[in-house]
Amino acid sequence: MLKLPQPRKVTLDSGVTLLYQGNPYSPTIAFGAWITRGSRDETHAERGLSHLLEHMVFRGTRKRDALRIALDLEAIGGQWDAFTSREMTCYNARVLDEHFESLADIFADFILDPTIPEDAFRLERKVVQEEIRGIKDSPEEFTHELFMNTIFKGHPLGYPVAGTLSGVGRYSREDLLAFHRKVYTASNTVIGFVGNIPLRRVARIIEREFRFPRRRGRRAGRAPSRGAGRTSMRRRPEWSQTHACIGSKTVPASHRDRYALAILSGILGGGVSSRLFQSMRERNGLVYSVYSHASFWRDAGVLYSFFSVDPNNLRRALDIFHTEIRDLEEGHVRDEELESARATLKGAVIFGSESATSRLFSLFQSDYHLGRYVSVEELIAAIDRVDSSDIARITRRYLDRNGFTYTSCGPANL
Repeated sequence: MLKLPQPRKVTLDSGVTLLYQGNPYSPTIAFGAWITRGSRDETHAERGLSHLLEHMVFRGTRKRDALRIALDLEAIGGQWDAFTSREMTCYNARVLDEHFESLADIFADFILDPTIPEDAFRLERKVVQEEIRGIKDSPEEFTHELFMNTIFKGHPLGYPVAGTLSGVGRYSREDLLAFHRKVYTASNTVIGFVGNIPLRRVARIIEREFRFPRRRGRRAGRAPSRGAGRTSMRRRPEWSQTHACIGSKTVPASHRDRYALAILSGILGGGVSSRLFQSMRERNGLVYSVYSHASFWRDAGVLYSFFSVDPNNLRRALDIFHTEIRDLEEGHVRDEELESARATLKGAVIFGSESATSRLFSLFQSDYHLGRYVSVEELIAAIDRVDSSDIARITRRYLDRNGFTYTSCGPANL
């Protein structure tokens, strides 16, 4: 396993936070800029603006039009990406270290100074609306979106990240520029760097390029309540299957139970040998797709299972799901399934440590959720400490049947 120097965290004079880890073994750098406000921090009148703005920053600045941004990034061999989530917007890239200054200049330009040309705005707004329509036409994505909206009913964590068709259609260029001024601030910005350039030089370049106007960042949104389980159904008679999500609220990313919950997710529906895959698909032939997933945010978490099934077999699939949950509650955790789930999770951690981009994201996530760096060794030790009694305990605590949220979409519902 590759051992890199201890990461460093620096608050620059500009107010921007810099997370740095040296990597003397590679001629490439991984670079990221996070705006630590996402869809959960939007007001009702702002739903979808974070995501729409992420699209629009690439459409031009006072120095570069959209084509010039693309040409300049490709001229330095850059591999770049951007996304918006419930808690943040991220812009990230990898380049050879000799091109870092050029990359920082390009990123700072479109992050700090997007002009949002009117014609481009009208076009990109249509693109985002097509993205929203695509989600509504995708049974799996639509069911997941319904699940989040139901389990976090009345809280912004349940908002669709892309917003709504009508909401996005109402926004103007001026709305987007005003939102940019409020959210894209120094105090909301974290820069991450993994590469073989000295910290002092990286800090000097970031300080020079990322000069935000002096304004205060927006406060983070409120935490969701635990609440009781809910049920939500959407009838879609044109679909041949019923698609179901079943899950519960759990814990924030900083909670010690997150490792046990991640392992429980693996035992339930993490792979071909998992309980739900074996019981629903391999032994009974009820489903093609079935899996479980655990997600964690700064003040909340969920664990859910998803499956698609012939409507005539829906009740039987639900009975199998509840049977597996009861078995785990009673402590019937096999040594081999626990070890398999632990090994899968540890493998993901170690494989990720071999990628500069994965290290970059790990650096940010550790700081954002825990306020400190968590080493690979610490993660492995935490995973290894989870035993069968932990799995039974957290199943009873977080997956109580009375606390489940059920959502389904299709010709027949729960």
